[in-house]
Amino acid sequence: MSRERIWRVGALIAAGLALAGCASNAGGADVASVVGKWQSSEDSEPYLTFSDDGKFRGNDGCNGMSGRYEQDGDTVSVTFVAANVRGCPGVDTWLSKLKSITVGESTLEVYDASGELLGSLARES
Repeated sequence: MSRERIWRVGALIAAGLALAGCASNAGGADVASVVGKWQSSEDSEPYLTFSDDGKFRGNDGCNGMSGRYEQDGDTVSVTFVAANVRGCPGVDTWLSKLKSITVGESTLEVYDASGELLGSLARES
């Protein structure tokens, strides 16, 4: 094969890869990233903060929590690494039951292991 032909084949492959990367989300809407801080307007102020290295931390208004997450489209699955478990009379610790999350542009919907909606958090502005 001549050098010119090898160069043309290489250029076609590179162009194809570039177009494939651009088209990976061509048919769908952009998916919001979970990275950032999300919080509640409740008095106890539950929150979650997701970093771009796959880790999260948060507080349910009483107990701290941390772990790892994976985002696949608008769905986020979490795995706890550490969590405080203490009783806090009068505080609804719903966030500590989280197992998965659906990400919207400005709202996270938090679900438990059975898929029941527990509550939502708003993106911190």
